[in-house]
Amino acid sequence: MLLSEIREYLKTKIECPQWYIGKIDGTKEQCIGIYSIKGPRSHIALGGLENTSYSTKAISILIHWGKNANIAEQKAQDVYKTLFGQDAIIGGKRVIDFNMRTSEPIGVGTDKNGIYEYVIEVNIIHER
Repeated sequence: MLLSEIREYLKTKIECPQWYIGKIDGTKEQCIGIYSIKGPRSHIALGGLENTSYSTKAISILIHWGKNANIAEQKAQDVYKTLFGQDAIIGGKRVIDFNMRTSEPIGVGTDKNGIYEYVIEVNIIHER
């Protein structure tokens, strides 16, 4: 599963004027960035790789959303709800679980331009 496939999936669920992978353009007032993060150890079933039915993609989603704290938090909550407990097909692979690492989006304050930012970390458990 690629970050670009996750971005394309999220674009169908969340309204956002700018999407980025790996780095955002901080001059944009509203954008979402998707990043790879350290995930759990790789899992191989007894019997080897051919018997292993799932894999995990660990990502961080940065919601960079305007100068109003309330609106930024609402957008972050919308993104969280789009994943939590939901079913999905991403890049042709069935998502078994969006394993949210925290109980809600984490506010990380503002950037140097006063834009509020929230982070959502998730382990996407998907069929191989």
